[in-house]
Amino acid sequence: MRDSDGSQCPGDPRSGAEASSDSSGPAGPLWEIMVRGHLAGDWRDWLDGLEITSQAEGNTVLCGAIVDQAALMGILNKLNRLNVTVLSLRQVGEEE
Repeated sequence: MRDSDGSQCPGDPRSGAEASSDSSGPAGPLWEIMVRGHLAGDWRDWLDGLEITSQAEGNTVLCGAIVDQAALMGILNKLNRLNVTVLSLRQVGEEE
């Protein structure tokens, strides 16, 4: 379910949800990447620990902190190698 601002990221500081308690993850801005189709949850480690949420309408939302632009490009390149169509990309939270 989307928040009133359209964010689907758990832990989005604007949504009032608690951020992940995993302090070993990267610190950085919170990003939301929507892709066409469903990705299995076991891709999480390969996608740098992003949360993977499948939607009923057939899309998947990847959400989490991405440390910098190079890391973001790395994730987008991985999705490209999987031949996954990126529908949207947006920053939904500021760096902690």
